[in-house]
Amino acid sequence: MEISEIYKKDKLYDIPSAGAKTALPVKPASYNRVAVLYEYPESAELPADKASFMNKIIEAGMKLQPDQTLTTNLSHTSLTLQKLSEEYGTQRVVIFGADWIGHLRNAHIDKNEICLLYGMKVLTTDTLDVINTNDGAKKNFWGQLKKLFA
Repeated sequence: MEISEIYKKDKLYDIPSAGAKTALPVKPASYNRVAVLYEYPESAELPADKASFMNKIIEAGMKLQPDQTLTTNLSHTSLTLQKLSEEYGTQRVVIFGADWIGHLRNAHIDKNEICLLYGMKVLTTDTLDVINTNDGAKKNFWGQLKKLFA
């Protein structure tokens, strides 16, 4: 990171942290009421290879257009499931990153099981890296994804 990138006119420095929370994502035009959330603490944006893999999942597994699907990084947003339901009208949610489950107290959510939260069907699974490299994890995920979009 260049010094000029963090320098502010008021002589304060802005050094972003990996856990910095950004504004809520913009709802896509012609929103298909599906959200794909992922955990990627290293950066606010996914690297090209991971983004490409996620788009393939949206197109092939969900039979949807990626540009009409809300995608956001759970590690860098203040978006909540309640906001997804109430403010975005979301009906289905896929969450890549099973660590997210630990943040819900008393919620009986299992990885690769569809549950109902805030009136939405929610599927939580492994990270994109695990799904992309582990055949067993990929098979479990694809089976539940078919049920979510049946």
